[in-house]
Amino acid sequence: MTLTSLQWYVIVINVAAFLIYTIDFQIYNHGGDGIKPEVICNIVTICGGAFGTLAAELLWDKKINKINAQSRIYTVVWLILQVAFFWAIWGPNHEAVKEHVLAFFNGHKILCLYYLAINVITFIVFAIDKIKAMLGAWRIREIILLGLCLIGGGTGGLLAMDLCNHKVKSMHFVVGVPMMICAHLVLIAFIAVGAF
Repeated sequence: MTLTSLQWYVIVINVAAFLIYTIDFQIYNHGGDGIKPEVICNIVTICGGAFGTLAAELLWDKKINKINAQSRIYTVVWLILQVAFFWAIWGPNHEAVKEHVLAFFNGHKILCLYYLAINVITFIVFAIDKIKAMLGAWRIREIILLGLCLIGGGTGGLLAMDLCNHKVKSMHFVVGVPMMICAHLVLIAFIAVGAF
């Protein structure tokens, strides 16, 4: 059996995630601050390496406590999303899934392109606001950030919050952005089944 390039990618990213988390844990365990910025660990987890990250967490950091519980939940959530995604593209019904996705895209091209564009824009705006915060410069108003999330950019906003460690202590964002994403998913589901 020959592996596809995506399957090789999944193997490589999980090995990389395992090694990065192992190095991070060993540095932290020996009195260092771990890998800085921590965003490297998050990026490999988000990009398909959740299994490798979780394997390293279970191997090196067996005891769950207040410090590592959030990280463990974060990894498990990404693992669930990645298993669902890989099951959809490699599972027994992958042809039917492909047909449904293509049919949805062909029937709603403008919506799909809008959703992609607004999420990229929202991610960039959040990242710019984080840079401005670090420089002590004039900031982008929260109503604009939340507004971008509300009009469809919630996924981009949530990724920026995670990768840039931005607005993670503000309940407006920590609770509001995931709720907006849930609302968007319900709306997309209604559109997909033809309710609109």
